[in-house]
Amino acid sequence: MCQASQSAISLDAVRQQVEKILAHGLFIRSERMARFLRFVVQQALAGKAADLKEYLIGVEVFDRRSSYDPRVDPIVRVEARRLRSKLKAYYESAGRSDSVLVEFVSGSYQPHFSLRSAAELAPPPQPPARPAPDPVTIAVLPFVNLSANSEDEYFSDGLTEELIHALTKLGEMRVVAWDSAARLRGRQQDVAAIRHQLNVGTALTGSVRIAGPTLRVRAQLIDTADGVYLWSETFDRQLEDVFAIQEEIARAIVKTLRLQLSGGADLGLDSRGRTTISAYDWYLRGRHFGHRRSPDGLRRALQCFEAAVEADPSSGLAHAGLADACSVLVDYGLANPDDVMPRARAAALRALSLAPDLAEAHVSLAFIRGLYEWEWEDAERLYLRALALNPGYASAYHWLGTDHYALTGRFEEAMATVETAIALDPLSSIIREGRAYTMMLMRRFDAAIAAYAEILRTDPTFYKAYTSMGRAYAQQGRYAEALEMLEKGRSMAGDMPTILGAIGQVSGLAGDRERARGLLAQLHEQARHAYVPGTCFALIHQGLGERERALDWMERSCARRELPVAACKVHPAYDDLRGEPRFQAILRTMRLA
Repeated sequence: MCQASQSAISLDAVRQQVEKILAHGLFIRSERMARFLRFVVQQALAGKAADLKEYLIGVEVFDRRSSYDPRVDPIVRVEARRLRSKLKAYYESAGRSDSVLVEFVSGSYQPHFSLRSAAELAPPPQPPARPAPDPVTIAVLPFVNLSANSEDEYFSDGLTEELIHALTKLGEMRVVAWDSAARLRGRQQDVAAIRHQLNVGTALTGSVRIAGPTLRVRAQLIDTADGVYLWSETFDRQLEDVFAIQEEIARAIVKTLRLQLSGGADLGLDSRGRTTISAYDWYLRGRHFGHRRSPDGLRRALQCFEAAVEADPSSGLAHAGLADACSVLVDYGLANPDDVMPRARAAALRALSLAPDLAEAHVSLAFIRGLYEWEWEDAERLYLRALALNPGYASAYHWLGTDHYALTGRFEEAMATVETAIALDPLSSIIREGRAYTMMLMRRFDAAIAAYAEILRTDPTFYKAYTSMGRAYAQQGRYAEALEMLEKGRSMAGDMPTILGAIGQVSGLAGDRERARGLLAQLHEQARHAYVPGTCFALIHQGLGERERALDWMERSCARRELPVAACKVHPAYDDLRGEPRFQAILRTMRLA
């Protein structure tokens, strides 16, 4: 490339180019990415490029405290990779005719400015429907089970998950999470759909055949742009230790991918620990049932993780899954925190003692330390440690964004973190719901409603998108639409206390006091034989204009450490109570004020 020296470009030309870049669709909704780019460019133009170190950027751009440790918190490295990728996509699409280049050399946070020669400039193409995939992005699709026994599919799924986990250890690579990849099961040959839906440059597909004591695994690496096979290999092994085989194959494939895709970068491949095939079978089933967040699914997930622990008490993954199942049941108002959260904490601690470097275990404990124990700083430390251990763990970004940053009022960080989760797991309905939920907490109700509608276009059976959209409509005073959405979700999930509480609140706000009273009575009846969160009663009393009764129930919720009450600092449903001294006392008790 023929380029002028950096000194030959005027400062104004660089500033104008940066603003042009930030006005593009790739950047316009990413406030923190814009802040990142502006800061490093301003520092460079001021002659302070040598000062652009990870610590300075973490403090100045990402609002980290003075105690920030880049070795523990990878936020700058993660966002720098995203920034390089977006700049590359911009210059390959709308910016193809731009004369000023703004680039970052890998491994450096100093921007480089250069001029394109006339021969290099190209007419601007039509803007693409979405950013072009970075070539170092990959989806590992579920390996096809070709064995005679259909139950062997859990081995092929286990191999797929092991490969995903292994590939996340490669630097400068984005790996699509299991939940999104699994939704394309049976469509492994539809390369165009894989490229479009997951926005990846490469896909790893394969098959598994078990016949008696022998195992054959075939794997292919495919360029999604043209369907060309970049690499293919067949592995024949004896079926003696299935987890040793999974790890061996993962290492062999990753070694090849390292050469094919990342220029020979060093690879630190860490196994998540061995377990029995029965325990891993139950673990995978638990993950599957828990993903939908329905009452039945969450309870079945708990049963699966209990079976996993029973099958192998030494499995850190099984204990982490058990901790998450317990915590989410309480968070969704389906289990009593007095009974279940001590069990969740014990399971998370057991997982950490068995597997100290297991990212899943750190996230399990982080969720408990935040929402249940209100030790917010320690929760953040655990989340960031999990991401340092596994930068490709989408659920860690999801919970850190929606259940920590958002609930503590750090909305900009919340949105950026959830966007990273979506980049890793683009088809996950629950993660996309987390982004819409964060928008609602930010009082961006129109954007939240549009985001919920987008989820329902691709996943119309996801009840939580309906109920969450109903809550957003209610904040706009659109009570009829709110009730329609809440009832739609209720028809799918059943009479969950949290849904009944929301319907009761909206009914009261809409002037239908009789129905609100009826739902209040229904919840009291439910509470005679099952757990009902106090926030459900509080919301209905609030909808009826009974503030003191609402505060009574909020105080009960706080005293019992109910997980849903942790959202009260930021949730708009509680806005009418914010001026009350009793409400402020609740926030202080939870260390949120």
